[in-house]
Amino acid sequence: MMIIKYLQLPFYFDIPLLKKEVASLENQVWQQHYQKLHYEGEWTALPLRSIDGNAANVIISPVPDSNYMDTVFLTQSPYLQEVLDQFKCPLLAVRLLKLNAGAVIKEHHDADLSFEKGEIRLHIPVITHDTVEFYLDKERIHLKEGECWYMNLNLPHSINNKSSVNRIHLVIDAMVNDWVRELFAGSNNNKKLMAEPGHTDAVKKQVIIQLRQLNTETANRLANEMEAGLGSA
Repeated sequence: MMIIKYLQLPFYFDIPLLKKEVASLENQVWQQHYQKLHYEGEWTALPLRSIDGNAANVIISPVPDSNYMDTVFLTQSPYLQEVLDQFKCPLLAVRLLKLNAGAVIKEHHDADLSFEKGEIRLHIPVITHDTVEFYLDKERIHLKEGECWYMNLNLPHSINNKSSVNRIHLVIDAMVNDWVRELFAGSNNNKKLMAEPGHTDAVKKQVIIQLRQLNTETANRLANEMEAGLGSA
């Protein structure tokens, strides 16, 4: 089975407006990220949508059908509301996540957080720098301000903020619906597929044959990438 490793979505948001509204929230109380074993340095969050709209709660609920609502921080941020209105799917938690200069998020993975599992996490960089290193399954992903990216976070990933700026992303968790499926199917910019982890070389070879039969530029590129990784797992 092929899965989407990452995908840049066809949105580009107004960087000055994003930065202006985030700057207006800088003096609020940002909560330390609760996964304390996963990072070194300062990694904090400000909830824009949270369970019951609690402005002090940045925890992602493990319980399905939790009641996520807008917080006061979102209600006073009209452009961030406009950004979220672009996504025609059920929104769950929405947070601003700040990784301070010099901080590191250690390699980890987030279980069941992928398009194929029915729940996606989108990243919109608000403040970042070329020297921030985001690795997904050992591959560095270059995320630029104002862009919107989906990444399969079931895969191991890590971040190292080697810059002198505090990196801030708008991070959106959402449920997959027909709108998301159509969006993902029609988006091909910076899109990478891969065989589902754990598949044997024999299965991968069958996928490569199927890609070769398609004989498109994208299919052949993916086949080449998979062939290069045979036996390396």
